[in-house]
Amino acid sequence: MIIALIAFLLLIILLIPMIRWRNRGGEILAPRMIAFFFLIITIVPYLFTISRNNYIIYPLILSKIGLNNLNQSIAYFAFILVIGSFSLLLGLKVSLIEKFTVIPVIVKIENGKRYLFAFFITFGLGLLGYTLFLKKVGGFNFLVNNLNIRTQLTAGNGYIMSFTTTLLIMSVVCYICSFRFKKTFLKYLFLILLVICVAFILSTFGGRKQTLQLVAFCFISWHYGVKRFKRIPLKVWLLVPFLLIYIIAIPILRNPVGVEYYMNAPRVLMGEIGNNVGELTQQISYVDTYLLVLNHFSVSNIWLGRSFIDLLYAPIPSSVFHNKPPNDEGVYLQTIVQNWYVEVKPSMPFNQLYPSSFPTETLGTMYMNFWIPGIVLGMFLLGSIYKLAYQYMKRSNYNVFSIMVYCFIMLNFHLSNLRITQTLMSIIIVLFFFIILFPNKKIER
Repeated sequence: MIIALIAFLLLIILLIPMIRWRNRGGEILAPRMIAFFFLIITIVPYLFTISRNNYIIYPLILSKIGLNNLNQSIAYFAFILVIGSFSLLLGLKVSLIEKFTVIPVIVKIENGKRYLFAFFITFGLGLLGYTLFLKKVGGFNFLVNNLNIRTQLTAGNGYIMSFTTTLLIMSVVCYICSFRFKKTFLKYLFLILLVICVAFILSTFGGRKQTLQLVAFCFISWHYGVKRFKRIPLKVWLLVPFLLIYIIAIPILRNPVGVEYYMNAPRVLMGEIGNNVGELTQQISYVDTYLLVLNHFSVSNIWLGRSFIDLLYAPIPSSVFHNKPPNDEGVYLQTIVQNWYVEVKPSMPFNQLYPSSFPTETLGTMYMNFWIPGIVLGMFLLGSIYKLAYQYMKRSNYNVFSIMVYCFIMLNFHLSNLRITQTLMSIIIVLFFFIILFPNKKIER
């Protein structure tokens, strides 16, 4: 009952900034709307689920918290979340950020043929990168039938994966932007097939986030690159059931029995999907991770920024630097849960840590490093960066590069090593190909 009440109060608190924004005529995909929407869907539904079944929490995390302390832990988490949400809102509202939008914008001559040309090049290179990745990991069949060890398979292939996924997503966005100049039935049909193809490729990496981001990229790109939505279209709502099934299915397909088993027994797959519907809210939430962080860390054992030192090693391939620390500080957290060491702290080599992760995002990373002051500072900075990306997109007249920067920042960026590395790498790749594929440009300030 207490947890359900906390979830309801958080829902009201997180909805207020969105409602006020819309009542003032704010657009549907502005930073405030996206940021608070994701806070709601990744936190509130799972808290309601926990209120009905405490044991849905990851067992090792629940054992560390203690069932008797669960209400207190969730109440403390809600307190931290409210502090972080207000700090995020302040970062989104501060006018000082607008003074930093003197970053040079790329002005170019746009036309449908140029966008189609960019689509063909980026899609082709993305497929080439995917082919190279498959060759390195042992082929397509080996990859999809061993998704349960995807962390080991993808280790050392971070650059190829970033290159592949970024260019494939960029190809879709470029194709969408070509609709500014011409719309035909065949183009709509090809777009659907293109999105399905790219989503399939991204899914073979064993994760769900990139595919879900692809859908969000399409929605945001159409909104800013083609035609604004006044409200969420019915077509998007019709996608929701399929996306929910997808979210449930991917972890099942990572089962050690392999994808081939489920493809030969579709009824078994559908049965397991049905049995796992109750875990859906957990699968899109980081609440378990946040509860662990808040329970394990205090003023006496915070890292004081040491985890960010690992960023210095991020550009070095693990194949070159054998004792390279993890790019994801969530690996430390997973190792703590598994009780591998009495003390786990940065910058330990990845090969000495548990080969899996609990991604910590801004809330987790800043609390682990700087406690409550870190939450205030981190969420404020996050809101400021969101606003900066939005202002930059407006100043760039919504060209494809600025739209992609906005999407990467809003959908992937957090003040954690993993998200900083991923986002920067993606933006650098997009910038390089944008400059190459759109040569008629000039730099304005």
